[in-house]
Amino acid sequence: MYHVEVKNCNSILTGNIKVEEGKLNIKYGINGTGKTTIAKAIEVADNPEKLQELKSYFAEDPASVTMNPPFEKVLVFNEEFVDKVVFKEDEVIENSFEVFLKTPTYDSKKEQLDQHLKSLHQIMEKDSEVIELQELLEKIGGKFKRTARGTLNRRGTMKSLLTKQNLYNVPNELEVYKDFFANKDINIQWIDWKNKGDTYDIEDRCPYCSEKVNRIEHDKRKDIFQKNYTKTDSQNLKELLDLLESLEAYIKPDQYTTLISYVKNDTPEDIIEKIMSDLLGEFDLILSRFIAIEEFGNRKIVINDISKLDTQIASMIFPQELFHIFGGEKIEGVFERINNKVDKLQSEVAVLKKEMGALKGIMQATIVQSQTDINEFLKTAGINYELVIKTEDESNSRTILKQCFTEEKTDVTKIRQHLSWGEKNAFSLILFMYYANLQDPDLIILDDPISSFDTNKKYAILQRMFKNVGNKNVTFAGKTVLLLTHDFEPITDFIVVGKLDESKAVASFICNVEGKVIEKDINPEDDVKLILRECKEISADENVNIVSRIAFLRKLCELNECRDAWGNAYEILSCLVHARPIKRKIASDVYEDMLPEEINEGLNKIKEFIPDFNYEELLENTYTIDHIKELYNSELNAYLKIQLFRALKDIVDDKQLSLRPMDSAWYKFIDETYHIENDYLHYLDVMKFNIVPDYIMKKVDGIMSEL
Repeated sequence: MYHVEVKNCNSILTGNIKVEEGKLNIKYGINGTGKTTIAKAIEVADNPEKLQELKSYFAEDPASVTMNPPFEKVLVFNEEFVDKVVFKEDEVIENSFEVFLKTPTYDSKKEQLDQHLKSLHQIMEKDSEVIELQELLEKIGGKFKRTARGTLNRRGTMKSLLTKQNLYNVPNELEVYKDFFANKDINIQWIDWKNKGDTYDIEDRCPYCSEKVNRIEHDKRKDIFQKNYTKTDSQNLKELLDLLESLEAYIKPDQYTTLISYVKNDTPEDIIEKIMSDLLGEFDLILSRFIAIEEFGNRKIVINDISKLDTQIASMIFPQELFHIFGGEKIEGVFERINNKVDKLQSEVAVLKKEMGALKGIMQATIVQSQTDINEFLKTAGINYELVIKTEDESNSRTILKQCFTEEKTDVTKIRQHLSWGEKNAFSLILFMYYANLQDPDLIILDDPISSFDTNKKYAILQRMFKNVGNKNVTFAGKTVLLLTHDFEPITDFIVVGKLDESKAVASFICNVEGKVIEKDINPEDDVKLILRECKEISADENVNIVSRIAFLRKLCELNECRDAWGNAYEILSCLVHARPIKRKIASDVYEDMLPEEINEGLNKIKEFIPDFNYEELLENTYTIDHIKELYNSELNAYLKIQLFRALKDIVDDKQLSLRPMDSAWYKFIDETYHIENDYLHYLDVMKFNIVPDYIMKKVDGIMSEL
């Protein structure tokens, strides 16, 4: 049992309600009680700033709400849900996969599948040797540029390779510098230094040591050096050779020797291009396998990917017969380890596909079940549309609305413009039920959700939400639900008629008197009366004032359709309450005498309930301003006071008791105490429950005090 106390919120100075766990809790109250305020206060209880927006204007203390025990999660059906969650353009509800398909069965199967996929990722985890080789290949591959057609671009490192003389192939004329070329520690910087030093070579002396030089021999060597050696080309070649030497363990010995020889020596350009193209082609083949493995390990595989796994796994196999340059124990060990893992992976995928088939089967069954459930509701409620759920996987799912007015059911775009207010809200309630099932809150609040619907829609909504019909996995049955309403029908349907037993639903009446919200339990056996029975009991109750007894007896005549004796009794009572002689009304302000036998028949019917009924005495002594005022002042029951006020209005001059046009709204309530103006068969016992709005009582008190 939860206890909720609301203080200083809007029209509520203080109010206490209770909520029973796991049940439908119906709180019935007239307009102005503060039902919406209660809903909002509970919803924002953990948000102090939002809560203070509800602060009452006639209280100095801050707004507060106390819940014992507290609700951890509250979900409210209100305009905000309709505005923000459903009917956005051509989408019925956002997060449709989560709302409709993420069932416990799906979650269980998906968890099994995810664990399997995780194990597949682990199979393909790269070891340190593979990581080292991949980094090395990427560095070498990065040294070369490709043309748009995929051939090697003769710039950068490739240009340096095509140079006839290099660090390792020194022309005879430069033999004197051989030691400098061969020194790996300084050769690149030395080449750069020597080229830059030529700027100062303007005399027949060495610009470094000032010794005399043979100008002819010196210029010849200088020219050959400048044409064949630059820092960039030399550095490119040196870095490439260093990287290739790091690959020695992965390349076939004879191929490695040939490769290094071609790089270091004066090799024809077409041969260099051919061997480098072959080498980089094998690079690409290896790297593509490494990338495929990496993507498999990092990418989250969704349902639609399962059918593509065969192709993805095939892209990780190393076709060893295609490698002519790479070879040897080390690289073949890498290939074999990976290919063995791929073989294992392929055998696991067969099992995975079977699991995937089962999961897709669950999804399809859930889609059919949800669509059928919602569309059956729409049909029952007279809403001429259908819901279609389209889904491929978690990230690709949507809900479509189709119109059923034509034989060819077409998609509805801009849904809000096509659904009526009632259709939109009725549909939203059912969608909210699915949404709430996903959110699994501690408390679900429905703030007057059905009062404005026609009887057919009310029945369809209440049946679907609280009776275990339709999709039995999605229901409010067994949930903790707070239904705040000014509509008595839910109490009639679920509590009185007994469509939900006491273990599933309870009801109470809430009223607001001078800012204090009071809750009173409703016992369906004692507190809810058939209107026919209520009128009979009160008409015959000698403890009730005579004017109210007559008002209820007049209602009873109406309920019996004023047939025969009931009709004659109605005419007599109507004349009495309007303080005029007994006559039959045949038109507006047109009357005729009743026959003596008709009068006697009517009086006999009246005396079945009021044995001492005396028309003349009542007309002379009771239906007077003073006597009715006296009865009014001594009456404690608000409903009966309203009846007395209504009786007084019928006998006083309009100048004494006049109503403004604006008073018609609240005066309608007063008329209903006198006539049968609603279609309820059941209603709350007016002798026990204060069903008169506080503001109406104040207005009537004010008018009566002035008479």
